[in-house]
Amino acid sequence: MENTQTQGRQNTSDNTRLDRKIRTIRFILLSVILYFLTDAIGRWFVPAQDSVPGLYSTMIWILCFLTGALQFFFWRRINLKWLRWAAAIAYVILFVILLKWRDFYYYGGSTLIGYKFSVTIMPLWGFLIESTFTSFLRWYGNLIKRIFKLESIQSPVFLFFMLVPIALIVMLFIGGYKLAGTLSDKGADIQQYIDEGEINHNTDHREPVRQYDRLFNDLNDTQLEAARKNGLKKPIKLEEAQDHRQLQLIETNRYYVVQKLTHSVPYLVPKAAKLLEDMGKAFQDSLFNRGYNRGHRFTVTSVLRTEETVRQLRKTNVNSSENSCHCYGTTLDISYFTYSPPKVGKEASIDKLRQILYQVAYDMKKQGRCYVKYEKQQTCLHITVR
Repeated sequence: MENTQTQGRQNTSDNTRLDRKIRTIRFILLSVILYFLTDAIGRWFVPAQDSVPGLYSTMIWILCFLTGALQFFFWRRINLKWLRWAAAIAYVILFVILLKWRDFYYYGGSTLIGYKFSVTIMPLWGFLIESTFTSFLRWYGNLIKRIFKLESIQSPVFLFFMLVPIALIVMLFIGGYKLAGTLSDKGADIQQYIDEGEINHNTDHREPVRQYDRLFNDLNDTQLEAARKNGLKKPIKLEEAQDHRQLQLIETNRYYVVQKLTHSVPYLVPKAAKLLEDMGKAFQDSLFNRGYNRGHRFTVTSVLRTEETVRQLRKTNVNSSENSCHCYGTTLDISYFTYSPPKVGKEASIDKLRQILYQVAYDMKKQGRCYVKYEKQQTCLHITVR
């Protein structure tokens, strides 16, 4: 009898170990399925020329295993159905908050937006699989036994047809990877809608071929005459600029960036400030019409020069004029080499940004709103409002 009890305890121990192994295999299988399902769907939105960073993939692996462990070892043990799904909803919300807290949605820019969405809904896949997988296998196994009138699950026919769903899942993953990039345009549309509130499908194109250094050749005398006509009556001192009723403060905003000024102060007459704002809007609209993000901004490098800043500048630049157009609040310099990139969305090259800036300045000049001088040494456009 003692031998029988010993044998029973050994069988129980063996069954426990076997059960533990089966549960471990099922947990690993669930986590792997979660990863491949998330990765396959996410890659549909990634452009063919781009790839998912290795660090990103590693992070998704970890998230899938953590989610799989929680769902298999804890969630499935909740007996009350309503409590189980309440816990599932709470976990999904917590999961999204955690991703947002760790700046997951800012990483990788617009090329990964569809992939990020696939990761976001990953826990939902896990809950659905874990809640239906066992019931599905039981239903499917009984169906096979009834159709083929099988008495044992060890029959080769039964084992063959039980492998069919696994084969279909494998084919689904393989097919999913072959579809990589097929929805990349949709992903770009989603990102553009989030950034801009609208969608366009315009494609980039070559800018007009113009010799802007020759077109932008309005002489200093011409600009100085316009400055005196439209701006301050005479150069002012630094302390007068802040409270001068003819001047308007300009600051970095959504249309342009005002760099740290060393030899000027950020003030313009209202007419010049309006010209600058309109150029910023036209610049961003032109980018958007070519499929880029409106978040790009050009850089203002010089604005109003006071008597003090003129004296400082003349100490370091012998070519600077004591009677500069900048002294009248009508003139500004815009760098054609320095731009602020967008936080998200498609980023344009410096050459593209420069060409678009030239086109905007050319349009404003053609409309009779300003004079423009192409400065080679200062790498800027010297612009005076008309």
